[in-house]
Formats: sequence, structure tokens, C-alpha cells
Amino acid sequence: HHDITHARDILEREHHGLKKVKKRILEFLAVSSLKRDGRSPILCLVGPPGVGKTSLGRSVAEALGRKYQRLSLGGVRDEAAIRGHRRTYIGAMPGKFIQSMKRAESRNPVVIL
Repeated sequence: HHDITHARDILEREHHGLKKVKKRILEFLAVSSLKRDGRSPILCLVGPPGVGKTSLGRSVAEALGRKYQRLSLGGVRDEAAIRGHRRTYIGAMPGKFIQSMKRAESRNPVVIL
């Protein structure tokens, strides 16, 4: 269960302005806490560099009490780099997603792509 008041306090403390964005994030958190269907919700933040997408992601992670990981996909051309190879593949490595979970030492971190 997400504490929406706590989330609002974090967003207000960390992000000046962005009223519509913060309102939408709080709505998203409220709805996802009510649904609780076991699925991991996806929140898509879109905008040019420097507008606060990454820092908003960090704030969402803090509000949820979850670890945060940023996963850079620049230059990735092969889906196996993200997904990982089959274990039967010689030299198989976990994909970037699993690696980010290991770095976070969490099975449910907030991941920013």
C-alpha cells in the first residue's frame, strides 16, 4: 500500500513546478495501489533531456520504498543484451535487466530505461 501523502511530500520536496506531472504520478501510484493485481505497472515519462525524468524516477522509487536503477540502452542493438541468452548458450550472460536487479540487490527495483 503506497502512502500517497508521503509520495506527494517527496515529489514536492525534490521537484519545483511540474504540477501536472506530479499530479499524474500521484494518480498513477494511487490507482496501482488499489489494483494490486500482481503485475508490475509501467509509467512512461517522455521529454527532452534535462526536464527531470530521471530524478522523477528516483523520487518514485523513494516514495515506494524501493531501490532505484538506471539502465542505459544507448547503442544496444541486440535484444539478448537486454533479455539475456538461454542458459544452454555457451558464454551465456544474464541480460541488462537481471544485472540491474543484482546491482540493486532487489527483485523489484524501480528501473529507468
